[in-house]
Amino acid sequence: MGCRPEAPQTPGFLEFRLHRWTGLEGGETLLLRRIGSEWSAIVLGDGQRFSCMYQRPVKPKSDWDHVWTNLLKKGLLDIPEGQLGRLIVEDGDGFDGEVTHEGKVKRFEIPHPQSQNFPAAKQILEISDLLADEFESPVFRADYDRGQVGEYLIKNCSGVKREYAR
Repeated sequence: MGCRPEAPQTPGFLEFRLHRWTGLEGGETLLLRRIGSEWSAIVLGDGQRFSCMYQRPVKPKSDWDHVWTNLLKKGLLDIPEGQLGRLIVEDGDGFDGEVTHEGKVKRFEIPHPQSQNFPAAKQILEISDLLADEFESPVFRADYDRGQVGEYLIKNCSGVKREYAR
């Protein structure tokens, strides 16, 4: 059957990485992690253009356990492994996810979830909306709006000194 990835056996360890990619703008990754009873999250970006936004810790609007409970209710652990659906166009959007839970690692890819007709596509859109609300990021919004994302990036990077490589 092949190798099944395994995670370190740290008690209380879980991790969820979700990368939202778009063909033109790149994307954003949210890394949510629990070690023991300590939660953390960080936002990572694809490029240098808005690097002022990324590699920064974030906290949910509600609380960590509420976020995790809602992710489970929306079916995070039910999403199957592998590439789900097909790449419809090169310039589109989608999600790549990785869940480490109870010592097992599961990875999935869902391109163009709005155009796919299977349960995991609907689940990932609901999960991404939850993350957009909790962590205040329009990049994860299921109805991705380039204008909103541009305003979000500019607002959060205004006043930040940009350094350019010479």
